[in-house]
Amino acid sequence: MTGLKISGLSLLAGSFWVGAIAVPVAAAEPVAPAPVFDLDAATTAPDRLAQTEDAAAVITDVQIEPTSEGFTVVLVSDQPLSAGTSEIVGNALITNIPNATLALTNEAAAEQFSPVEGIALVQVTPLPDGGVQLAITGTDAPPAAQVNAQANNLVFNVVPGIASAVIEDADTIQVVVTATRTEEDVLDVPRSVTVIDREEIQQQRQLTSNLPDILGQLVPGLGPPTLQNRTRNLSLRGRTALILIDGVPQNPNSGFATELNTIDPDLVERIEIVRGPSTVYGDGATGGIINIITRAATEEEFVVDVAARTNVGLTSIEEDSFGYGGQIGIAGNDGRTDLRASLSYDVTNAFFDANGDRIPPNGVADTDRLGLLVKLGHEFTDQQRLGLTYSFYQEDLDNTTFASDPSILAIPGLQTARAIDIGEIDYEKAPAQTNHVVNLTYTHTDLLSSQFDAQLYYRDTELAQRFRDIRQAGRPAFQPQLFQTTLDSSEWGGRLQFDTQFSNRFSLLWGADYGQEENARPIRILDIPTFEATNTLNAVDIGNQTPTYDLETLGLFAQATWDISDQWQLSGGLRYDRFDVAVEDTVLAFRRNVDDIRRGGDIDADDVSFNAGLIYKPVPEIGLFASFSQGFSIPDIGLSAGTRLPTDVNISRDIELEPQQVTNFEVGVRAEFEQLQASLAGFYNESDLGSNLQVGPDGFTDLVRAPQRNYGVEATVDWQPSPVWRLGGYFSWNEGESDNDDDGEFLALSGLQVQPYKVGLYVENDTAPGWKNRLQLLGVGNRDRAFEDGVDAFEIDGYVTLDLLSSVQLGDGTLTVGVQNLLNNQYLPLSSQERVRGTEDRRFAAPGINLSIGYSIEF
Repeated sequence: MTGLKISGLSLLAGSFWVGAIAVPVAAAEPVAPAPVFDLDAATTAPDRLAQTEDAAAVITDVQIEPTSEGFTVVLVSDQPLSAGTSEIVGNALITNIPNATLALTNEAAAEQFSPVEGIALVQVTPLPDGGVQLAITGTDAPPAAQVNAQANNLVFNVVPGIASAVIEDADTIQVVVTATRTEEDVLDVPRSVTVIDREEIQQQRQLTSNLPDILGQLVPGLGPPTLQNRTRNLSLRGRTALILIDGVPQNPNSGFATELNTIDPDLVERIEIVRGPSTVYGDGATGGIINIITRAATEEEFVVDVAARTNVGLTSIEEDSFGYGGQIGIAGNDGRTDLRASLSYDVTNAFFDANGDRIPPNGVADTDRLGLLVKLGHEFTDQQRLGLTYSFYQEDLDNTTFASDPSILAIPGLQTARAIDIGEIDYEKAPAQTNHVVNLTYTHTDLLSSQFDAQLYYRDTELAQRFRDIRQAGRPAFQPQLFQTTLDSSEWGGRLQFDTQFSNRFSLLWGADYGQEENARPIRILDIPTFEATNTLNAVDIGNQTPTYDLETLGLFAQATWDISDQWQLSGGLRYDRFDVAVEDTVLAFRRNVDDIRRGGDIDADDVSFNAGLIYKPVPEIGLFASFSQGFSIPDIGLSAGTRLPTDVNISRDIELEPQQVTNFEVGVRAEFEQLQASLAGFYNESDLGSNLQVGPDGFTDLVRAPQRNYGVEATVDWQPSPVWRLGGYFSWNEGESDNDDDGEFLALSGLQVQPYKVGLYVENDTAPGWKNRLQLLGVGNRDRAFEDGVDAFEIDGYVTLDLLSSVQLGDGTLTVGVQNLLNNQYLPLSSQERVRGTEDRRFAAPGINLSIGYSIEF
């Protein structure tokens, strides 16, 4: 019988192929003289061709009948029909019928939704240049079809794509690693977890390449998008989140909150967010964990993926308002060894607000980004695997002649930052952030009757920021007036863990973590006369914004899980953490008095943290959970031992440098049905000695150590009412207070720590086969509690943004279009509203409406 081949999908009478899996198909009942048509052939016998050339056939009906294997689609016509070219587009099998027109007696036959399980839509449409198109769209995979002619009609024998059965469980059972350091069904985790997969990351990538903004858009409990390259104002449940890349810590103990800008989103497979303090990881995860998992190895022998994109602000289309970027990657697998290498590059030029005014450089605008990921893995045996990953990321922050106008600091009243062209700046040390991560992993699935995992890593972060000119801010003359802040932080460490299964219902995870960090924040004091004469920024001195120090950490942990029954699960564990810090004597650049010297010393602390969780599943799709967890962390040594403390304080004993232990209580419920997924959780946590940020009267950020409590509610819902519609959203609200004077009176936490409530909504539609559209809304509320309590000098005004994202299969690739801030709202993001008291030169407006276009292909 004639063989058929449709864009890599081979069909034969008696079988069809999807990938490498053959599925039997019942041969069509012979109807004399019904020949079998090749879907790649536009015609059959010459006499049939002559018939169809005389006049176009009229299709009057589309009939669908179930069969034992699937269903048939019958195109009813007044003249003989021929099947023309066919192709697979996304999950759709599309066949063109030449020399035909559409005149249905029942218009409802043109679109028939969910005729059988595994099929989303059967649709017939007229083609602009003549002919009719038949599109059969699968829910999870493209269907296979056999075509026969019966009199004047065409009969398609259709079998739904086998991938729908194969991947259904993978879609409904979401697996997470970060929460327990082992693979777990999300319903088996007694705490709130969010997983953002690659498809969602790439979808948001249509709007921005800034990872803090992608997470701020999608994650409940996290602050809203900052529209800057910083996690300041991006707290998780009002506390600090531990940022990991494949388990490697990215947070310097003291830095500039740029730890999320250490990898390009193009190089990310998925992101797992565990909300609430963690005993399992330690390392300062008092707000939770954000684990960025890099691109996975491919199962195919060789794959190449390429992407290109451009974007432009529509409120002021100028030459330097166009941005562009691209990505190229290769991956391969020979069964034992796998390799992936990806390179990405982006140029983000000027941003303009909704009024068409240029926004000064803010760490996202006027920035070049380069990312590289190389992963190599080898399986020595079926039980042993070695992996090596190298990640490089660099942001060049000097892609412009514009700067923030410092003259606004002398203008009475609250000002919005404005851009000024100061000409080409000759930096002695160019503004940039560079991050290197080397990660070596080893897995043995049966060592000492356990799965053994080992990790050895190294991270190096260097940052030089754009210069700042605060000569008009009224600072003391001995403090820097024209300067450039920098960061030099490196860390190496390792993790060892054994996952021991004592039975199919009881397991114990145990192991150790170790890390050693060197941290320094030099400040380059710049030559003012040379700058005024030649726009050259040379350092006349190198000072210190914070003390230089070394930090050593050790953690020992054990975590048990007991599946009491199919409905009940109990888990619990403990972790011992020890911190050792050696601080050098330092002359601080922004010291209170000209002769002040910060005396160094040694700090050591240790403690034990506990956690426990209970899950009850009344039915397999619903899980109710309650948990108790603690997180132990040392504060930001740079800020704590900085200008806030008197210089004669013994830092080895001062309470400002003591660690904090956060105790968290959480209850919630999760539901994972085929067409509906939802969650609801409430939490309360407290610490006898908190660690929160607050803007002081001088405009500088202080670290406040005082009793602290945080609490809130988070809800999510996702609904798929039909195969072509998806909608849902989330709501998160959290609050917090601290007793700054330790007098029993709790005042609201600053807006730097606690962000207002946040609402995210979306609706998605598969508008046509291969064409998907998404409309998403983000609403940020007002908050004035900290202002009324005298903690903040600013109130937070809410705002709403609306974005449109569209993707369409074009050829073998995908064309994407994104429109950010669709309604062109003029607003200040939360990260800008807190910039008062001499920092208004960083009070940046949000970008206005912005258009992005991209194309990606894999082959």
